[in-house]
Amino acid sequence: MNFSQQLSLIKTLVPSGEVDTRMDCPFCSGTNTLTIKRENADLLWYCFHASCSAKGNHEGEMTMEQVYETEVTKEKEKEKDFVMPKSFVSIFSTDKCTDYLKKNHCIESYIKGKAEIKYDVKQHRAVFIIKEKEKVKGAVGRGLNSQVYPKWFMYGDKSYPFICGNTDTAVLVEDCASACAVSEVHTGVALMGTSLPDSYIPVLKKKFKKVIVALDRDATTKAFDISNQLRYYMDTEVKILEDDLKYFDKPQIERLFQ
Repeated sequence: MNFSQQLSLIKTLVPSGEVDTRMDCPFCSGTNTLTIKRENADLLWYCFHASCSAKGNHEGEMTMEQVYETEVTKEKEKEKDFVMPKSFVSIFSTDKCTDYLKKNHCIESYIKGKAEIKYDVKQHRAVFIIKEKEKVKGAVGRGLNSQVYPKWFMYGDKSYPFICGNTDTAVLVEDCASACAVSEVHTGVALMGTSLPDSYIPVLKKKFKKVIVALDRDATTKAFDISNQLRYYMDTEVKILEDDLKYFDKPQIERLFQ
């Protein structure tokens, strides 16, 4: 079936309102292989059966109430413009910062202009600046010794991811250093953990054609959960790692993703 035919049938299977359900697939007769979600005006479906091509993402028209809520959210976000603290200075202000960036394969992304990184002299952190185009949304700081707590600290808006690179394939990783390291091959996107925030999904949809979820082996279940969330929108793949990507150099990362 083509997209329109699939959409017509999917609409008959679910009630109105928000839906998140799993059922037998009417396209391939697979048992409990079809998932269907309705989020606001969007209707999404995907069949997990290997031989079934049923999947889709239909963006419907929002109600006036949903439009109003969206505009209010946008206005609130405008009020949250991030102001760079005066304590953010050059990474070359201390060897501790540059040593960390070199050891964790971040310095290349800084030199090539793919990542803006600062040193927070007040909190003693290497700071990865979060940008949407040229607008600074916030930052993520990594403590440079064991006395700095928490190890990772979020400054400003937490709704937008740290992105490093400009390819149309994204690699979702656990932290900013790994995102910088993998940017030598693909675009790195830092989750800052092992879960995918809902606010990141529209960003990934807009910017990328494919997503590779690359988390540590102990987060395998989380990796597949994230992949299942995203496969409605784009091609996804899971790459289970034995160690963080920040510990790998470019040739090693190239071999991992070849």
